[in-house]
Amino acid sequence: MNAFLKRNTKRLIRILICLCRINWWQLLRLYKADGEIVLITPLWAKNWLIHQLELDLLLIGAIVKQGRTFRIFTGKNYNSIRHKIVFYNASEIFNDTGSVNYTEFLVNWCRALEANGNKVLLGSHEIVYWENKAYMYRKFKELGIRHPETQIFNSVEELQQAAVNYPCLIKEEHSYGSLGVHKVNSREEAIALCSTEKFKKRNEHIIAQQLIDMHKDFRVIIVGNEIVLHYWRTNPAKEWKPTSTMHGSNVDFVTFPEQWRESILQTFKKLNITTGAFDITWQGDDLTTEPIILEVSPSYQPNPPVDLTGRGFTYGEFKKKFLWRNSWDTIYLHWVQLLMEKRVKWFLRDK
Repeated sequence: MNAFLKRNTKRLIRILICLCRINWWQLLRLYKADGEIVLITPLWAKNWLIHQLELDLLLIGAIVKQGRTFRIFTGKNYNSIRHKIVFYNASEIFNDTGSVNYTEFLVNWCRALEANGNKVLLGSHEIVYWENKAYMYRKFKELGIRHPETQIFNSVEELQQAAVNYPCLIKEEHSYGSLGVHKVNSREEAIALCSTEKFKKRNEHIIAQQLIDMHKDFRVIIVGNEIVLHYWRTNPAKEWKPTSTMHGSNVDFVTFPEQWRESILQTFKKLNITTGAFDITWQGDDLTTEPIILEVSPSYQPNPPVDLTGRGFTYGEFKKKFLWRNSWDTIYLHWVQLLMEKRVKWFLRDK
């Protein structure tokens, strides 16, 4: 099967799975023009079908499961939504202005909804963390959350004059996963990278960060006060590289550093957000030392638990495989649905 056919067949199967996860009889019963819940989905956006359809279908299913009246809003006249409970899936496709800082666009968009008496998930105080690393690290510092030593510069000139310990990481301000993370070995490499038109176009600030001695990190996904999913990602190579599974990391869904459970939950509580994915590590991979928070995001894609013992391929390779049964896509959608249901239920608990 060629790559194009494989990719689109996988997408079609995913869409069918999402459609089957909705209780359609319950949906018809609960759907009301004046429903107390509004799901905003940008049908007008250019890439909605490719990037958003599956997530919006699963969010519909999660809302229906709560038994509250709702409607779907597909337009742009958001000012007409007043005194409702509003859900949406965070995406840069909402940003129809083309602004480089699409996080700022969504923050202002959320604030406008909140000003009209709406209760929004993710709210403006939460979405501001999403793919907005300059804000995130400043907030970590303000809240006393331990993180790698981080310097934020307004220009290449500031970076050139600053005392930075190399090698270090240069992180792009609006990026996710391992995208936008660059290891640089010298000031000259850093200046060359940050001076390119492509970098300057994508970044209002330059983030230079201490390179932690680590070969693994720990992802923890939290909803409310519950750790719902956790896994280690271990880089099997000797040289540094991101621990994202696309780089061939090994994944462990079983082991949990219990001595740090309460500390992780208390750190998350400081952020005052409904849900989030923490990336955590330890200097020298030594779990007796204090955890270091690498990043947090209120919008995330989980790696679902899979046992690949004796399968002969990595987790990243398993993601790409086309399987009719027990595929990564099926397991992934199950976990996305579970996480959506938990955060919708948590958000509605006192509303």
